[in-house]
Amino acid sequence: MLKRFRVPGRLALKLKEHGVSVAAVLRKAGLPRDLFEQTRVLVSTEELFAIWHAIEAVSADPLIGIKLGVETKTERFHPMAIAALSTQNLLTATEHLARYKKLTAPEGIVNKLSKEEFRVAFRWLLAVDAEPQVLTDYCFSWMISLAGSGSVCRSCVEY
Repeated sequence: MLKRFRVPGRLALKLKEHGVSVAAVLRKAGLPRDLFEQTRVLVSTEELFAIWHAIEAVSADPLIGIKLGVETKTERFHPMAIAALSTQNLLTATEHLARYKKLTAPEGIVNKLSKEEFRVAFRWLLAVDAEPQVLTDYCFSWMISLAGSGSVCRSCVEY
């Protein structure tokens, strides 16, 4: 199992767009000032959680996680998300995402379909502490953005 997460460089751009100081976030998280200037930003689970705790502490906006997760421009989607958009429904899309995460990060995506509801959960496989609430908000708003794009949302879950 991989032990590092890849943090997208566009997170720094989105923080700036929402008026959150990247320097203050990195300082609060105890991470290098040039973290987002690296070609590939790789962090441990502990460092990932520190980033999100810092975002929550630095931002005055209680909805910052949701706002950071929203993406309306599919051209800004990660290739994994674009591949998920090509699936036949939301269930299949989350299964594709789960396989990708299993291969690339110490994270799991679990889904469950019943006649009444569709559940998605994110698991941080090497976590010692509970995940930051703002990270949970981010993940779910990102999933809603994905579901709202293209055919995934239009066909939704087929029974």
